[in-house]
Amino acid sequence: MSATRRPVAWVLSALVALLLTACAPARAPSAAAPSGAATPQAGTASRAAPTSGAAAPAKPDAQAAESFYRGKTLRFITGFSAGGAFDNYTRATARYLSKHLPGSPNVVVENMTGAGGLLATNYTFNVAPKDGTVLVNIDGAVIRLQALGQPGVEFDARRFNWLPSPGPDIQSCWVTAQSGWTSIGQAMGSSRELILGGLGPGSFPTDNARILQAALGLNMKLVDGYGGVNNVRLAAEGGEVDGSCSSYEGVRRSFAEQLQSGEIRVIAQVAEGAWPGLEQVPNALDLAPTESGKRLIRLGIIGPNDINRLFALPPGVPPERVAAMRQAIQATYDDPEFKTELERSQLYLRPIPVQRIDQVIAEWLDLSADQKAELKEILKY
Repeated sequence: MSATRRPVAWVLSALVALLLTACAPARAPSAAAPSGAATPQAGTASRAAPTSGAAAPAKPDAQAAESFYRGKTLRFITGFSAGGAFDNYTRATARYLSKHLPGSPNVVVENMTGAGGLLATNYTFNVAPKDGTVLVNIDGAVIRLQALGQPGVEFDARRFNWLPSPGPDIQSCWVTAQSGWTSIGQAMGSSRELILGGLGPGSFPTDNARILQAALGLNMKLVDGYGGVNNVRLAAEGGEVDGSCSSYEGVRRSFAEQLQSGEIRVIAQVAEGAWPGLEQVPNALDLAPTESGKRLIRLGIIGPNDINRLFALPPGVPPERVAAMRQAIQATYDDPEFKTELERSQLYLRPIPVQRIDQVIAEWLDLSADQKAELKEILKY
């Protein structure tokens, strides 16, 4: 399937101001490797942003929160399968959250897979109890689904009660050695199709592939609908697909043995600069043949990566419980034992504050009709 080469500059040029803000935190890795023990917060809002879920933030009421949460069991939902990066972050946070939340409730993790995380997002917004006993780890890429008016979206991102979130890493593309690919550049104008696996519209693996197809002119076929990146890996090992475009951190952690042996290789990174350890891997931003393609990569991949892995409570949770949960999540990130566990598990921590999340969401939802139409064509929404 030939890549779409329709010019994108006319709409993307209007988004330069958005890109300067949304992409800024993604540049941090170019200086030094991030670590779970001592990493600054990624990005702070450059202007006033709406506070999610409420008109003004409430102060934590430790006594009221302790009274409510004592003896309760919290469900921490992730929209992806066990073993992937979303699941790993969710479980690591869940193990320490009880320690820092008044009342020390039990916290259990639930994998609710489907539609690239959309099922879990819709469930948390519409069905989950609105009392503070259910929280979710959302793929920030689903915000694009709402911004572009896609069917199946049954939530309003502005109404979620966002929590400090663990932050992004870097997006990459990987393949199996048996596929024969060594660089994503080989698929630029190639007669052979690069076959990639995705999780569904609105997820990074699916949308990354579509954006790179348009920006680089890839001859690419997308096989969509897998429950998680681990499922894609199994399909790749069976020859059903060549690989996928997803979080490098997730690949590095979940496929460590295959990376070490060479069974899986990274053929592209997507960032403002080389990620530590990937200095020899082609950067899709550098490969983009046009400035409009570079802008598309910055808008569609590097910017949204800043709001990847979003923790949230549903709308309607009492403000004092939202405040208590935000404080507990931040205390978890500051916990030396938690940081040590992340380092041991090779998970990065670059927390995204609630204000930054609100800001980026507002920028996406406020795109013009023309801008949305162009992106919908590229993403095949």
